Amino acid sequence: MSSKTRRKQVSLLPPEDCPPIAAPVLISACLLGISCRWHGKRPKRRETLLARLKKRYVLVPVCPEQLGGMPTPRTSERLGSAAGADVLDGRARLTAPETGKDVTRFHVAGARSTLEIAEIVGARRAYLKGGSPSCDREGVTGEMLRRAGIEVIRVP
Repeated sequence: MSSKTRRKQVSLLPPEDCPPIAAPVLISACLLGISCRWHGKRPKRRETLLARLKKRYVLVPVCPEQLGGMPTPRTSERLGSAAGADVLDGRARLTAPETGKDVTRFHVAGARSTLEIAEIVGARRAYLKGGSPSCDREGVTGEMLRRAGIEVIRVP
């Protein structure tokens, strides 16, 4: 392009909203206010946490249950006394209390998909919603990410 035909650079976002190269981090989509929790309701947004994270990182929202093929709303399974490691190692299963169906494969598939996203974007840290059979640090996805060397922070 010659100097006579230079085009003005146009940005979709104002420069103040585009931090210099920032590391990506995974974050549970529900923490951003997206209605993807098991009951379909929005959780309390974590404004202070989000403001702090947005200054340092590119936030990559994930919902492992949806990535694994589960709808919203969906069943309300819990890990109980088991942990994500037990599920991944075949020592425990996740059963939907409403239907009695084994839904383990959805949680494992969601964990795998979440790990793939982390690898694609280069995320080395994840902020996951506590209390979830998938997202919690001790959940299926939390455990799979930790096994892959990704730091998992539990957000209550």
